[in-house]
Amino acid sequence: MAARITTTKVTAERILPSLIKNGYSARKLDPRSPTFTRDFKRAAKAFTLKATRSPETALAVLVEAGIYTRSGKLTKNYR
Repeated sequence: MAARITTTKVTAERILPSLIKNGYSARKLDPRSPTFTRDFKRAAKAFTLKATRSPETALAVLVEAGIYTRSGKLTKNYR
């Protein structure tokens, strides 16, 4: 369960700046809005495509999230 929360948090931290750049105000984000949901899904899909483009970029994303070490081993919290 903790892994899912951490991954979601990291993804949201990476996706929200792109939503804000596309006209959303950080103070007016309403996750229940259909427009926000649509744009968030679109941004999440774009992030996923970028992050899984190659094994190297996937590992870089997982290292940045604190799931893997640079050597490719799971960090202590995920063993």
